[in-house]
Amino acid sequence: MKGIRGVLFDMDGTLLDSENLSLEATNFGFREVLGRETTDEESSKLIGRPISKVLEEWFPDKGHEIYSTGRAFFNSHLDRIRMYPGVREMILKLQQAGYKLGVVSSSHRSDIAKLLGSAGVLQYMETFVGQEDTIYQKPDPEPLNLALKRMMLRPEEAVYVGDQPYDIIAAHGAGLRAIGAVWGTGLKSQLEAYRPDFIVDSPASLTALIVDP
Repeated sequence: MKGIRGVLFDMDGTLLDSENLSLEATNFGFREVLGRETTDEESSKLIGRPISKVLEEWFPDKGHEIYSTGRAFFNSHLDRIRMYPGVREMILKLQQAGYKLGVVSSSHRSDIAKLLGSAGVLQYMETFVGQEDTIYQKPDPEPLNLALKRMMLRPEEAVYVGDQPYDIIAAHGAGLRAIGAVWGTGLKSQLEAYRPDFIVDSPASLTALIVDP
């Protein structure tokens, strides 16, 4: 891809198969604290957003307790999280080809470091931005702007790869080309409505798109 020097990734649902565990953990928190399950509508509104902040908006008195209870469940099942097939190879090929790599996620910084470290790819990331790093999170472009600043890249020199509409909105807001990833939880029909620059269905396809002229 001409002119591109850096590739930024969303984490959950893009690099790691972790969205289902995250939703299951939140559902556990709902059951323990509220005595009910999350609704489908609630679950859909949590994907790709900082769960702790959303829960505190929805439940000012109990949001923190719901999140803490769910987080304990999540942390006790981290062994269930895996990288999607082909992701490690994609990261290695991009890094070997000379691209700067980074992660911009709505997860906590500690979770990003822990999960990417366990997956064996943290060392390939020049930077990672978590929810504590900025006042606003995706779909606001602030987290991507911070990553670009840290990596000393101009917007036109980078792409952002994500699986949710918020990722596409944030990328375009920051002036980056947006690539929708549909090898995990991302849905092509949903992403198309937000007009990403490209949609790819496998890590190998993404590698070819970026590395090939």
